[in-house]
Amino acid sequence: MTDENGAAGLLGDVREGMTVVDALGEELGTVEEVRLGDPEAVTDAGQRSDAGGGDLLDAAARAVLSGPDLPEEEAALLRRTGYLRVGRILARDLYAAAGDVHRVDGEMVRLRVPADQLSPG
Repeated sequence: MTDENGAAGLLGDVREGMTVVDALGEELGTVEEVRLGDPEAVTDAGQRSDAGGGDLLDAAARAVLSGPDLPEEEAALLRRTGYLRVGRILARDLYAAAGDVHRVDGEMVRLRVPADQLSPG
């Protein structure tokens, strides 16, 4: 299994438009977004305003990671570890954490997990 640094390195090789295939060989869609994480961040603690004004995290990442089926704890984990968003035709997008990336072959991202273990967006 790839360690956290290796997973982050693989995510760095991923680009928008690449084809994504799950561990069962099923083509899931294409990479719509890639975000590298902050592996030094243990939690989102300290990222919130004391004035109750909400999070100070990147607004774009928060907006993307705020689907009704993505719990805040899972969204926070994806922000810390990094993720890719898989766009699919006629289906909800899926989110794969950096550690879900098994390898990058040319224009294809191969995941180490089946699609049903990915987070729906």
